[in-house]
Amino acid sequence: MRFSAILRTSLAVTAVLAAASPTLAQSISVKPGLWASASVNTLNGKPLPTIFDIKGALTPQQKSSLSAAMARAGLPTGGNPHLDCQQSSEFALPKPQSVDDCTTTVKPGDATSGSFTMSCKSATASGTGTGTYQVTDKSSATIKVAFKGSTAQGMPIAYESTSVHKWIGSDCATPPPGIDPSLMDLMR
Repeated sequence: MRFSAILRTSLAVTAVLAAASPTLAQSISVKPGLWASASVNTLNGKPLPTIFDIKGALTPQQKSSLSAAMARAGLPTGGNPHLDCQQSSEFALPKPQSVDDCTTTVKPGDATSGSFTMSCKSATASGTGTGTYQVTDKSSATIKVAFKGSTAQGMPIAYESTSVHKWIGSDCATPPPGIDPSLMDLMR
């Protein structure tokens, strides 16, 4: 399978899974402000490309400072970095629903953690998946997803994702320590 076909397939699966990500009928208490996250994703055992892999996206200095800042924040190396501004202290997660031919069932464990299962059957990919979510001290969250299935062409899919989210500070306009301010827009 050529790289472009793998990339198209992985983007389609990622889009299906993103739409079917944990849909919960509750809210989680978190700190408002700037949150940094990084997701490490694999498709059929191979890492999916990140901003670090795109030729010319970052200068060597930007790569180095971004990697160091991610490590200081406790984000996984090799992950795709992202910044988001959380406006309130309650993160309201959407109610369970069927999205893009995916049905997600959430089993909250308590006010800060739980698990979920998903079943998808679309024109792009079909399969089942499981996942967990955990929020710690209102300032750290981890979401894990595993999905197995096949593409519409019958090619097997084994997708895994681990996303780590960390609270950086109450000011959403101030870059995380060590981050080049010019990267702020790129990471949002």
